[in-house]
Amino acid sequence: MIQMTSRFILGAALLGAMLAAPAAGAAESDFIERFDGTWKGGGMVIRNERSGPTNINCSLAGEGAANKISIAGKCRAYAIFTRDVRVNVAYDPESGLYRGTYQGSKVGTAVMSGKRSGDTIKFALVWPKDVMGDTEAAMTITNNGAGQLRVLVNDKVGAGGPVQPVTDLALVNN
Repeated sequence: MIQMTSRFILGAALLGAMLAAPAAGAAESDFIERFDGTWKGGGMVIRNERSGPTNINCSLAGEGAANKISIAGKCRAYAIFTRDVRVNVAYDPESGLYRGTYQGSKVGTAVMSGKRSGDTIKFALVWPKDVMGDTEAAMTITNNGAGQLRVLVNDKVGAGGPVQPVTDLALVNN
């Protein structure tokens, strides 16, 4: 009787694990699909160690499918500058990590890696050259599933300076 009960419990545990795995994958897929569409909005950016915040407006197109998120478009600050912006990340179900690249700085493409918690992916960014006095920053991308997207980049400003927001964008899906 004990052996039969042990087998039943083991079998139930295995079945539960098999059923939970697709559910976790489905939840990630649902999150990834939230990035589909046209995103417009704006916020502020600090371009370098000597400048203060500059207001910007962005128009981006997003696509989320098959464990991948792609976002591309332009951000503008009046006649001051126009910058192409691109995020390409893929979700790895084995590690639970999102990995990819971010383009938006004049120094080149940053490598990014992060993990999702709820509606937010928290990324570590590594730039190919110094930005704001170092090569590392943190980015969070929050998509609440109701057509609102927020991108926040925190970085040290200057050698030994405080960590602060250097990009803060709020976008809506049109």
